[in-house]
Amino acid sequence: MRKIWPLLLLAPLVLAGCATQTHQRKVVDEYGLTIKLRSQSKLFGETTPRGFEQPTVIAAPRLALILGGIEIDRREDEDSAIRERRPAVPAKILRQVSEGLSQALGAASPNQEIVVLAIRKKQQHGVFNRKFLTSFTCYLKGGQIYFFFSRVDWPLNAKRAGDRLPEPHPNDGVMAISTVGNATYQKAGNQGVRVDWRSPNFGEAALRANPASGGRD
Repeated sequence: MRKIWPLLLLAPLVLAGCATQTHQRKVVDEYGLTIKLRSQSKLFGETTPRGFEQPTVIAAPRLALILGGIEIDRREDEDSAIRERRPAVPAKILRQVSEGLSQALGAASPNQEIVVLAIRKKQQHGVFNRKFLTSFTCYLKGGQIYFFFSRVDWPLNAKRAGDRLPEPHPNDGVMAISTVGNATYQKAGNQGVRVDWRSPNFGEAALRANPASGGRD
């Protein structure tokens, strides 16, 4: 029994050394948009290396073209055979999200993923506003920009405080949604896509053809 006691005393320290903790830093805090940088570390250790290609400068108009081309299939529930295809980022919030994401990518370290929480308001009866949350995580790796969507136009409880919004995590499956893959957007799990952000598809010619994206790159 005497030999067991030292092991029991050491066990909590060993478990604590294996535990991880999350660190977050808010870089965008606007009306309807919150963007944070999130990293992980051992409880008593250094930040977990992720190897992301950040910080990186990507102009907001280019990001608007990239985000505006992402589509999802949405179902009522996981068993539903009926799918509704729609943009992953609603057009009403596309410009604001793109501008905030551009800022966040320039501030993020190689160990931080980007957490985006954007709220769209919809007026009803000329008086009341309903709120809808779109949230995703993002990072750069291997010349690709990755997006993982958790919620897309998710009805938000009007009483929920802004700092208590449910945070997204890659492929967390909280909504019955799946991203749409094609020649430009490669699927990354069920709810993610990866895309070559330097592609000519999002260059100056595309920007001139789509002035709604916000200007020149």
